[in-house]
Amino acid sequence: MLPMSAVPTHARRYAALAILAGVTTVAGCSLDGGGSQLPPVTDPATQTYAAETGVTIASMTRVSAQLYTQDLVVGTGKVVAVGDSISVLYTGRLTTGFQFETRVAPAAPVTFKLDTLLIRGWVGGLPNARVGGRRRLVIGPSLGYGYNPRVDAQQRVIIPANSVLVFDIEIVKAVAP
Repeated sequence: MLPMSAVPTHARRYAALAILAGVTTVAGCSLDGGGSQLPPVTDPATQTYAAETGVTIASMTRVSAQLYTQDLVVGTGKVVAVGDSISVLYTGRLTTGFQFETRVAPAAPVTFKLDTLLIRGWVGGLPNARVGGRRRLVIGPSLGYGYNPRVDAQQRVIIPANSVLVFDIEIVKAVAP
């Protein structure tokens, strides 16, 4: 595997956006290839969170059954809205504390439009945050990657199917369309 410093900046940006977008598909509708039903979607409120996640679900704001938010730092800049072009630094973890993705300083922020190309948990969880702030999102599978496992370049599963995701996101910039 190449060290991240050897991967061109544009390739890292596209890889980060691909992880955030959750653009994989599943061939079939059951886990065992037969006619059985998929298990229920994991409920974020019933999960145990490793200390590395920093999550205390009871202290978070429940946006929906699959989305919880918490402002770790309230920013003083522009209020983020759906459709804005935003620049962020972030870390993504599983409930176990496993860090599957990170983009933090001194790296340049990743910039994208806050729209339907992202996982729905980001689109539902970032509006009303302010530039300069840090927001934690706990995202259930139906607003994340659902039953689609995410794999790395070597086809190793980095995000198992039906996973609850924890993102700490620093909003660096937001520009209205």
